[in-house]
Amino acid sequence: MKFKCAAADMSFISSAPITLQYVVDINTTQQRAYEALETSSSWPHWFHGMTAASPIHEDKTGRWREVTLSGFIHFREEFIAYEPPSHIAYRVAAVSLPYADELVESFSIEPLKEGVRVTYRIGFRVHQSLRPLEFLIKRLGANAYRKSLHAFKAYLESEKASGLAEHN
Repeated sequence: MKFKCAAADMSFISSAPITLQYVVDINTTQQRAYEALETSSSWPHWFHGMTAASPIHEDKTGRWREVTLSGFIHFREEFIAYEPPSHIAYRVAAVSLPYADELVESFSIEPLKEGVRVTYRIGFRVHQSLRPLEFLIKRLGANAYRKSLHAFKAYLESEKASGLAEHN
C-alpha cells in the first residue's frame, strides 16, 4: 500500500487530534458481539461503505486483515488488542489513498442486565496532505462511524447474524 501510517497504540485514542466515541445498547450476548467484531467476513454486512474484509496474516507476532471501502480504498489493519469477550481494537497500518497518518479503532463490550453496551472509540490524525479539509473529513467520518455502530446493532439483532459462530 502506498501510504503507511504511524504505528499507533491504544493510548493514541486519548491523545489523537480527532477523537470520536459512540455508544449503543444491543440485545445480544457479549460473546456474540465479540465474535461479530472478530470475524472479518461479518463487517461488510454492517460497516458503512465496507465492501470486503479478509484476514491476510496471523501468527504469534500479530493478526492482520485487509478491508476495502467503497470498492476502491484499501486499508491494511493490525489488531492491537484482544480481550475476549470484552474488547478488541486495531490500527490502520497502511492505506491505498491518503486518508490518515494515524488511526486506531476500539470496541468495548460491557454486559448489561439484558444485552450489552458497545462503546466504539476512534482516534485519528488526518493525512498531512488533507489537513486543510480536516473539519470536513471529521464530519464525514463521524457520520460513517455512527451509522456503522447503529448498523452493527441492527445486524446483531437480525437473522443475518444467526450463523455467525459458523463463520469463525
